[in-house]
Amino acid sequence: MSDTLIMPPSHVLDWITCEDKLQFWEGPVRCGKTQASILALLYHIENNPTWKQGILSGNTTKSAKNNVVKTAMGLLDLAPKAKFKQHEGEIIIPTKHGPVRVVLFGADDSDSDDSLRGFTADFWVADEITKHHENFIKEALARISASEHPWVLWTSNPENPRNRIYTEYTDRFLNMSAEEKEEFGGYSERHFKLTDNPIMTPEKIRALELTYTGAEYRRKVLGERCVAEGLVYPFFGEECIKSPPETATVRWAAIDFGTVHPTAMGWYAYDKPTKTYYKVKEWRATPEQASKMTTSEYMDVFEKITEELGGISKMNLTIDYGGGGEALVREAERRHWMPQTPDKKVLDGISATARLLKTHVLYISPECPLTIEELYLYHWDQKASERGEDKVVKEHDDLADETRYAASTFIEPRLRR
Repeated sequence: MSDTLIMPPSHVLDWITCEDKLQFWEGPVRCGKTQASILALLYHIENNPTWKQGILSGNTTKSAKNNVVKTAMGLLDLAPKAKFKQHEGEIIIPTKHGPVRVVLFGADDSDSDDSLRGFTADFWVADEITKHHENFIKEALARISASEHPWVLWTSNPENPRNRIYTEYTDRFLNMSAEEKEEFGGYSERHFKLTDNPIMTPEKIRALELTYTGAEYRRKVLGERCVAEGLVYPFFGEECIKSPPETATVRWAAIDFGTVHPTAMGWYAYDKPTKTYYKVKEWRATPEQASKMTTSEYMDVFEKITEELGGISKMNLTIDYGGGGEALVREAERRHWMPQTPDKKVLDGISATARLLKTHVLYISPECPLTIEELYLYHWDQKASERGEDKVVKEHDDLADETRYAASTFIEPRLRR
């Protein structure tokens, strides 16, 4: 093992050994629910001799592997004799009654259920169930229905109270009568707290509290379901705006290409002595430019400004390929750039950008007044929130989106290394 296992509190141990057919575990980040879910999986695998194989799903197979399988105190640490067949995407876990196969699945696409067709499962553990596509959820429940002892465990951070996982599944299960729950095979909900994770000291909890604001604070620290409303970055202010020192060097750039909205570009620097990042330059097409400019002309603008800033590696550019962006990508490649595919998950990108700005890892230069204006005004779509969806209002957000691409594609991944 990569570390020493510290056992969770006694009430969490009771949850781990619960026999209910379907269980929903919810709580803030770093509350210990993922490790507890792995312990629960291993406990039930060992104590169900008829089990042969089951499903381990995440938002993507990569996230399932990183969050559950290969993380510290993950499945491979807690079951050191297990064999991970990475190319096949499966883990073979030895038990006293023979090997049990755990297969990884990604569940965020509308066609993700196709990979489950014909697969018979005895159990299903879903990490980040609120990010799973409805088609996958329905198919996975069907896949375990023929098992002699089916067992399902869903985990998630809290979301919008109108999220379909609550309205279509967990709220309905929770409101079943005692007789219906017994006929169903048992249903239970467990709500974790940060103090349920034995490694979360008061100092670590306090540091986490300072990382998030608004709806993210309520969900990821307090563990509450809540509506995302108001400003996306309510903390954004003068403390987030700072000129880069002379030691900062420009390294990355991001482009949000648009045909029905203005194309926006941003350039980012890193200051090694202070380990901080800066958005140092912005460019946004005017309405007149947006109606006339070609992809070649956009690349001319980009290369001219990049050269003025001292140049960057040909690999350190990301371009939004949506909305006609493929044409700009091809033009960039024709000029020997190797643009990276941006991480376009909106909520994850907003979360990354918020953390970087709030913890003063990323600053916006005063030389980027349009970006500053957009970040001040960036706000949640109230009507979408009422439908259970977390969406931002899509207006005056071009530089805010481009900043999000840079944060989630280049800056945050460097911090995770």
